Amino acid sequence: MADVSTGGRLPGQEHPIVGRAAELEALNTFIDSLDRGPAMLVLESEPGLGKTTLWREGLQAAERRSFQILECRPAQAEAQLAFSALSDLLTDVPEIVFDELPIPQRRALDVALLRAEPQDDELFPRAVALGFLGVLGALARSSPLVVGIDDVHWLDQASQRVLAFAVRRVRTERIGVLLARRAETGSMFPNDVDEGRMPVTRLKLSALDDDDVERLLRSHLGERLERRSMSRLRHSSGGNPLLALQLGRALLEGEVVDEDSLGLLIPATLQQVVADRLLTLSAAALDVVQAASALARPTTALIESVLKTRPARDGLAAAAAAGVLSVDGDRVVFTHPLLASAAYSQMPAVNRRRLHARIAELIDDVEERGRHLAAAAERPGTVVAAALDAAALRARARYAPDAAAELWEAAARFTPEDQPPKAWERRLQAADCLFEAGDVARSRVVLEKISRVASPGQTLVRTLIRLGWVVAHIDGYVMGTVAFQRALEEVGDDVTAEVEVEEALAWCLHSSSSLAEAEPHSRRALALAEGSGDPRLVARALTHVEFFASLAGRGLAVEAVGRVARTNASSWSEILVRPDWLHGMLLTWDDQLLAARERFFTLYREAADRGDEQSLPFILFHLARTELLSGDWTTALERARECSETIRSSGQASERPFGCTIEALVEAHLGTVDSALSTIAEGLELAERFGVVSARLELLATRGFIELSLGRNYEADRTLTDLAAAAESSGLLEPALFRYHGDAIDAKIALGRLDDASTLVDRTERLAATLHRPWLDVIAGRGNGLLLAARGQLGDACDLLAAVLAGDRTGQPFERARTLLAYGSVQRRHRQKGGARAALVEAHETFARLGATLWVDKATAELARVGGRATAAGLTPTELQVAELIAAGRTYREVAAELFISPKTVQWNLSKIYRKLDIRSRAELPGRLNQQ
Repeated sequence: MADVSTGGRLPGQEHPIVGRAAELEALNTFIDSLDRGPAMLVLESEPGLGKTTLWREGLQAAERRSFQILECRPAQAEAQLAFSALSDLLTDVPEIVFDELPIPQRRALDVALLRAEPQDDELFPRAVALGFLGVLGALARSSPLVVGIDDVHWLDQASQRVLAFAVRRVRTERIGVLLARRAETGSMFPNDVDEGRMPVTRLKLSALDDDDVERLLRSHLGERLERRSMSRLRHSSGGNPLLALQLGRALLEGEVVDEDSLGLLIPATLQQVVADRLLTLSAAALDVVQAASALARPTTALIESVLKTRPARDGLAAAAAAGVLSVDGDRVVFTHPLLASAAYSQMPAVNRRRLHARIAELIDDVEERGRHLAAAAERPGTVVAAALDAAALRARARYAPDAAAELWEAAARFTPEDQPPKAWERRLQAADCLFEAGDVARSRVVLEKISRVASPGQTLVRTLIRLGWVVAHIDGYVMGTVAFQRALEEVGDDVTAEVEVEEALAWCLHSSSSLAEAEPHSRRALALAEGSGDPRLVARALTHVEFFASLAGRGLAVEAVGRVARTNASSWSEILVRPDWLHGMLLTWDDQLLAARERFFTLYREAADRGDEQSLPFILFHLARTELLSGDWTTALERARECSETIRSSGQASERPFGCTIEALVEAHLGTVDSALSTIAEGLELAERFGVVSARLELLATRGFIELSLGRNYEADRTLTDLAAAAESSGLLEPALFRYHGDAIDAKIALGRLDDASTLVDRTERLAATLHRPWLDVIAGRGNGLLLAARGQLGDACDLLAAVLAGDRTGQPFERARTLLAYGSVQRRHRQKGGARAALVEAHETFARLGATLWVDKATAELARVGGRATAAGLTPTELQVAELIAAGRTYREVAAELFISPKTVQWNLSKIYRKLDIRSRAELPGRLNQQ
């Protein structure tokens, strides 16, 4: 049976692909590239130009190379069914591949694909996407994998979301994505897909030239057309192979009697040509075709059931013989999507409604049945609205919030006019699903519509609360505060809602204004919760109060919050009020870094397995900070960048300043100054736009640290003084929030402002004594030592700094190295060269191991001032040790083990040694060292 979608190869025949040499070469290049890593090829064309034939040829080329293939060809009717394309892609994947997935991801896929029933334990829509990504990765480990999707424009939204998620996260895996779509439909993916690591090539197909059209017609229709007719067909088709073939068949089958009238019989559009083709079908065949066009997944059995009074099998055979339908097993497929849309649109409205009503009687699937009932209805009604309600609930339980939102909006439209509260509730459910699916702007539109028409009561209050969070996410916390204040006016005697609004106001105000304005709302929420007698409500409100008290610098309730975290470890809720997340922050601030890292990594693993991208940015932010403080800066940078990526992908725009904050902080420590300053500038602009005080202050702290690291002490002092005043004004006085105290002391001492430095040291000592923080003890002690040295009391300064090092319990290698640098510098000035060299070498080694390039330079400069053998030939002490060991025949790993550094640090030092000694290989090293 002919494939009328193109002028290319037909099923069961070996017609050559005509006029597409460049495209075929591009296909082969794409397939060949997959051995080296991921790639995407997108075939675009107007209808009928042959994209499907080329798409199929690409899959066959992959199959000839023994690549693995996942493919699907979604149809227009399937676009309404959640995960229909995903189901097709995964149909033939072996069960063992699914067994390798984390349990939450495996279960989410099973529910999404209707292989398991939803349960009460909540999972997250992203778990489906993560599970699919895991399947792709597992398959690609054994051989390259091609994911082929034809007619991308008919993908259902749920599958589209999953595929876009996966494409953005493919890294180095041998995965190719081959897509075919209509040129006018645009991308299936969000605009940021090209920010991923998968290179994208787009091929737009043009019309065939006259010679290729003639070759096409002769290949498919033989020599039956006269040359005069062939010439007219070339001209009339405009190079569109589908149109050329349809007209050629019409001519051969006698549908065009007078050749001279051929040009006059061509309608203006290709759609009309296809529609006219259907007019030649018999009544039985047309019934079959129309029934198939109304079904999402037509099968022979289902068509027979729908047409129970008609000879369905005869009609099916006739439609297949006419090249309109094909049968693949039991499944019935249109040979071109235009045929399906034409068959559906040609039916009179009354016939369409009757057909959908009949299908609804036969369909078991709740979602599909609801859609057919809606298509069959002429007016609103409780039965149809209830069916759509049930369909939406099912779609949401299957982690398809976008499909659920569409169904709930339809349910609202079909709700009788005398039941407005039910319509409001259904639209509220739709808004929730839109927000969950990442369509925050559309969610806002729906919520605002409800807020304008809903009567006072629970639905209006819930609408205003959701609208407040949506506004905060889009416009920032200042506007969020305004929205929540309106919600507070409507709560009435709903205590639970009032607690939620008070907590939301506290969050918005502490983020955009000050703790002084926020804390009364958190305390009011706690009082209301206690009055309600609901222990869960009390626990949630109490975490807010404790959190704000911690931010205010009044001490950390580490043990109290830890007990709550242990008793509620299995629950999963909004991350901002989770006791285990709050406990992780408190542990970090309390310098319990190992415990904090374990806490955040557990949260990270749980969120990743569940696909909870809403929570991931908040977890990754603090996990990156913990890794930074603990000394694993490579991992810290990875986590920081992942934090920014999940903020973008989860649509939480108001969190973007925090993504900039953590990236800039890690970049600043690594000494990538230009990138860090650029990120800081972007973050400050975003913090201003969204009204986020804490992010702005932390960005200022990072800029001050960079300025200090570069020796720009005046700029550092000015920045950090402004930061201190702003922190005081906002009430954000927990010292571990911004960790600028040591930098501020160093800057003032470097500028000779010793009285100001002394004031800062005294303040830090009082904080250390009150809060009992090891980190503050080190900062205060080092500041005091440097202050004594600046006043000429070098002996006392050396003794104090030695004591600080001996008592250091922070577990923070960078802070220890800074203290060693200060100690070595003071010892040098005190003419204790041996001790100075030892301290400075250790500081240098630590800075190098961490990757703190600016501070490596500081230690190198101090070592050069010490003098002696360590600076022979311009080599630093570390370089000299590495050179001597390499010259003695040690391997990189042996040198690394002996000097307690990494093999990469050995290589890095060796490259500098070669440059300084003007040699090119290790063989030259012994002789060159002996010359020194």
